[in-house]
Amino acid sequence: MIVDWLKDRWYQATGFLILMISIVFRFYDLELKPLHHDEGVNGYFLTELFTKGIYRYDPTNYHGPTLYYIALVFSKLFGLETFVIRASVAIFGVLMVSLVLSLNRYLGKIGSLAAAAFLAVTPGMVYISRYFIHETFFVFCSLVIVLCVLRFLEGIEPSAFAVLTLAIICFVCFLPSLNAIYLFPIQSESVATVLKILILAFESVIIYLILRSILDYKNGQLVYPLLSASFLALFFATKETAFITIGTMLIALLCIWVWRRLYGGMLEAKSLNDDLAPIELGWTTLKQRIKSRNDAFIILGACFVTFVYVSAVFFSSFFTYPHGIIGAIEAYNFWARTGVKDHIGETSLYLKWLWKLEYPLVLLAFLGILIAFLKAKHKFAMFVALWAFGLFIAYSLIPYKTPWLILSFLLPMCLISGYAINEMARSRLKTFRVFGGLLFIFAFAVLTYNAYDLNFRRYDDDSLTYVYAHTRRPFLEMVRKIDYYAEKSGKGRMAAVDIVSPEYWPLPWYLRDYEHASFYGRIVDIRNSELIIAEKGKQDADVFRKYRANYKIDGIYPLRPGVDLILLVRKDIADENAKSYEEAFGF
Repeated sequence: MIVDWLKDRWYQATGFLILMISIVFRFYDLELKPLHHDEGVNGYFLTELFTKGIYRYDPTNYHGPTLYYIALVFSKLFGLETFVIRASVAIFGVLMVSLVLSLNRYLGKIGSLAAAAFLAVTPGMVYISRYFIHETFFVFCSLVIVLCVLRFLEGIEPSAFAVLTLAIICFVCFLPSLNAIYLFPIQSESVATVLKILILAFESVIIYLILRSILDYKNGQLVYPLLSASFLALFFATKETAFITIGTMLIALLCIWVWRRLYGGMLEAKSLNDDLAPIELGWTTLKQRIKSRNDAFIILGACFVTFVYVSAVFFSSFFTYPHGIIGAIEAYNFWARTGVKDHIGETSLYLKWLWKLEYPLVLLAFLGILIAFLKAKHKFAMFVALWAFGLFIAYSLIPYKTPWLILSFLLPMCLISGYAINEMARSRLKTFRVFGGLLFIFAFAVLTYNAYDLNFRRYDDDSLTYVYAHTRRPFLEMVRKIDYYAEKSGKGRMAAVDIVSPEYWPLPWYLRDYEHASFYGRIVDIRNSELIIAEKGKQDADVFRKYRANYKIDGIYPLRPGVDLILLVRKDIADENAKSYEEAFGF
């Protein structure tokens, strides 16, 4: 009893430490690197939603609405700031680590700790978790779906966290009813506010009754299927590539059934006291959970309605833009065309990218796949192995390649790597146990150093994986100079800034508070603006001809590889060290 208690305490303490490491890596100095081009675009959509209440799903954007609505909640609570919008993503990176810790029945206690540790410090997971883009929540959804299916097959009562999550989803999905007040000519804001409060109170009662009925149905049997359906909807509402992951998972299940039918396993009974789940994850267990056709009809029907409704809520912008639902279907046509035209990469590119910073995971994942299929004993390990390998193959075969897509198979790679460590640590052979421990220490050390180097030192070094046409760090110095000259002019945020460069993202995010920031994207006539931003090289001659009489050059700042920006300052507010055109360019 005491030994078991100590083991549990050791597991909890180690898990807590891993969770703290993941928090530090994802939240420390979150504003350090400037926003990427894509972050700037996402920031623009969020700003429109935040300030005007408008978001319309565009299928040509290749991404869904969930990121903006999640960030909207954070921004309303804490402000529209860089730290806040990135924190709205980083928190899901931390939650992924915490969820992996709950897989101890399927990866083993050592395995779940190892997998969580890898996930906490893997350079790619950390780097993209510190980005305001869709991938982190996208991968989080895939993990939640898998966990919900596992919990349903286990037949356990839903946890308080699961019920709370379902309650939040219900509450969000009932928010469109607030739009009803706009059907009436209400002039007073106070009256509108009172009506909204009354509607929310009524909704809360309805949600309570719905949750009560769900929990009363066979001890909450519906909770995990409904959560799975909800997150499946959110999965597709985040990125269209969700179908690749779901398809891979279904194929993985089929392959496991075939493999176990043909192959009994070579390494059975070679480990100490197997601590992995004794539950048979298969058709037999599913039939035990769904005992009748009536149960099947209720569960499948409820899941279908939930999936359709949650999808409709988000794609239609809470039923304010019905065409978004049609756009959700049209998106796959646009995505298919993009997949063969833009960001083309060779088949082996993902392996090369992975090997640069995460080669320990590549080796451990390969080892975990071998162990899982040679044993043919642990179905979940086999599933995770095929989840990782299948997605790696699928994305490698698709011509379209960007580093952040790696996250989809990096998650199951961490899981199967943790399983490999667990099986070595549980081996009867001392040599294997020692080797497993040394391998974990080596992998964790390499990943931790690379994560630190990538995220806090060389975060804009294009030679590293995940740094993909990233904004250069001197860009933030230019932003500070813009703020400096705006204050010096006496106008502050009312100063006029003309952006004539055709390349300027993510500048709209950093100038969101400047009411007179104008993004022309081309050379225009001067209008006595305090500041002008032009592109070095392509616009030199036109800038010299148009602006040299009234402006000086504060400096040249790199935006991203191959693009430099010129900051022009009106002569009456320019510092003494600002240069004339002749001094700067030798005209």
